[in-house]
Amino acid sequence: MRLLLAEDDLKLGGLVKSLLELSGFEVEWAKDGKEALDLIDEAAASSYDVIILDWMLPEISGIEICRLLRNPRKYNYQGGIIFLTARDGTDDCVAGLESGADDYLVKPFENKVLIARVNALGRRKGRPFVDGVYTKFGIEMNAKTGVLRLGDHELKLSRREQEVFQILFVNSGQIILRETIMDKVWSDNPDISPASLDAYIYILRRKIRKVTDKVQIKLVKGIGYVLEIER
Repeated sequence: MRLLLAEDDLKLGGLVKSLLELSGFEVEWAKDGKEALDLIDEAAASSYDVIILDWMLPEISGIEICRLLRNPRKYNYQGGIIFLTARDGTDDCVAGLESGADDYLVKPFENKVLIARVNALGRRKGRPFVDGVYTKFGIEMNAKTGVLRLGDHELKLSRREQEVFQILFVNSGQIILRETIMDKVWSDNPDISPASLDAYIYILRRKIRKVTDKVQIKLVKGIGYVLEIER
């Protein structure tokens, strides 16, 4: 598996690169944002299975790089993106995921957790969505494209947003345990934090609220979530 690591802390970057290489990965290391984009331009973004970004990179920030990578008119990168950052606030996590990242790991981190998450994202690269179009009460969820249609409005969901929404939508009206959602969406990453699920729920609520108030994802405290549709 081929990785790009963008980290400006020379000591940490060297340690992470060595850790990844000892785990069998091929790693290229950029010390700032401009160098990261130069490597991406030279190699083509698609040649990297997973890209690991520090948020606070010199020259060009990690979050700006992430947005460029996911921009369909720029790189349209479909591989995995992990933020490896000291920014540990919920708002930071949400911003990172909304920019297009698949995962968000806060420093300091456990080596085995980073390796597990890289492996999980690497296995997912290029894996197509499960075929199927689900329709309820005029709402359509295309599991192949990740497009959600709400009346005259259309929302494009990220891969993980789509997977979380699909579980709740298909089982609308039923309380889905938090553990069940995490097991289904992050089946290849048992170390995922519950905060990641909460962040995706927050993002979905905000996106849906902009176009309709007839679909609500409600928290059932201490249990999980339920999606309710007003008919």
